[in-house]
Amino acid sequence: MTWQAAHGRTELDDRPDLAERLKDAIPAATLIAMRPAPAGGADEILVVERSRKLAFAGGMIAFPGGRIEAADAALARTLAPDLPHAEAAARVAALRETFEETGLLCGLQGGADRSELERARAELLGGADFAALLAQREWVLDTAALMPFARWCPPAQIALSRRFDARFYIARAPAGAAVSPDRTENSASYWATADALIQDAEQGRLKILGPTRATLMRLAMGRGYDEARTSALAFPVREILPVVRSEGSESWAGVPAGHGYPDMEFRLK
Repeated sequence: MTWQAAHGRTELDDRPDLAERLKDAIPAATLIAMRPAPAGGADEILVVERSRKLAFAGGMIAFPGGRIEAADAALARTLAPDLPHAEAAARVAALRETFEETGLLCGLQGGADRSELERARAELLGGADFAALLAQREWVLDTAALMPFARWCPPAQIALSRRFDARFYIARAPAGAAVSPDRTENSASYWATADALIQDAEQGRLKILGPTRATLMRLAMGRGYDEARTSALAFPVREILPVVRSEGSESWAGVPAGHGYPDMEFRLK
């Protein structure tokens, strides 16, 4: 059951045009965790390398995240009853998915020692319910630790193998936070600056998902979380509906003005 099935009305009920565009899109959430670099300078960002065996974006660099589940919506009603249902569920999904994929659990009030986090993650990867896992340890998550940064919607003109309606959030991560890949969906997880990731992509050392690369370029306009937060406040989140152009058999997508992104476009596969 999807999270939409857990509620009657949704935020799209009064927006028929957008609802039609997103009717086959999978609601998803992504977390951009940022921490101070050990040597100083620009903040580092947590990214994962998706397993090459995955049908969608295999072998590419992305921020941790994934689809929003019905269980996320149920937990969100407890953790963030004052937020809109879809927004609260997305924040829970971003926290859960990041914990599953990398071992980083942002927003945990009071913190926890590394060994207990590792045990909890192993249970989650083994199929344990996230809400039950938190309750057993009396852990409380603060969804306010996540700040909305963007919402990427799939291009209407392009047929994609999977279409995601993805909400992006930014969050602070503690200095020295350790991460490791789940070895299922991701083959690697690591910290790097936005500039370093962009340079590696330009020199062909890695491939980055289009919305991820565009977001890295936006983040590279500042030096870290504080500047990213300022950008988020200056450009309140609205749905990014990429503008698509085609050249022969290739298609490119660009970000419309007004979202805080630099002027750029990326190739659609």
